[in-house]
Amino acid sequence: MKQRAILAALGALLLALPFMVLVHSTLFPVLPATEAGGRRISPKLDSEARARLGTYRRDCGSGQPCEPPLGCVTDLRILAQYCTDSECTTDTQCPPGQVCREFDTAGQGPWVRFCVAVGKRQEGERCFKLPPSQETACAAGLSCGGREGWCAQRCLEDGASGCSEGFFCADTALRPLCLPTCEARGCPAGQSCVRHQEGASACAEIYGPNCQQSPCPAGRECNLGQDPARPGKVWMECIERCGEGYPPCTAGLACDGWVCRAPCNPSVSTPCMEGYVCRQHKPDRPWVCRPDW
Repeated sequence: MKQRAILAALGALLLALPFMVLVHSTLFPVLPATEAGGRRISPKLDSEARARLGTYRRDCGSGQPCEPPLGCVTDLRILAQYCTDSECTTDTQCPPGQVCREFDTAGQGPWVRFCVAVGKRQEGERCFKLPPSQETACAAGLSCGGREGWCAQRCLEDGASGCSEGFFCADTALRPLCLPTCEARGCPAGQSCVRHQEGASACAEIYGPNCQQSPCPAGRECNLGQDPARPGKVWMECIERCGEGYPPCTAGLACDGWVCRAPCNPSVSTPCMEGYVCRQHKPDRPWVCRPDW
């Protein structure tokens, strides 16, 4: 009799287990893992866990948060911002020629891991954090990090950083990385030492006025543009804002998407200064000189 009661209790427990698992997964969803240093990383979820999350692969950003453990990723490969988990945890889970790398997400969300190509960009060159091809991806042993995207090695901020000459250890969002600096050693002829965010600086050929050396006129701001696909080149402009809430453009300039630019005629062979091209952003916009990148 006692044995039957025990068997009956075990049977009832086994029947209840699926329901208990379902309740637990609903009330206590998977949370981002925390590594040393307090870094939160989204796990690689299975299809059932993803199906339970209403925001999985949905648009995200301002006013559109992601459910834990998802992060809001800006994916330049498809020009979209969406909620997602990690797609890998180690390099072995990636296709040949790719490695598993961590990336930060919007709104202080958890990092996510993606498989990215091993590319051609060398240390100190600009890169895309989620590169669409090998051309804008970092070479083996390097990570694309920093606010602006630099191919870099890891380092330690303890005085013995391990960075090569011409690099310094910067405390970037994901981890300390060796970012380039040219302020002490100078640059080759035809290039200038251009300052970037997080203390980085790199030699580049400048198109437009070097507004880091010669300040912009009152009412204008120095704007720096760079295309990771075209290393060693930088476009600088003294930007005058326009549009709703701003005064009209200075005489001789045209308002093009919140920026006053020099108008141009596409039928003229060289209507713009070197490094700039005559473009019409939209059919209802004026033809203006824009950076050629």
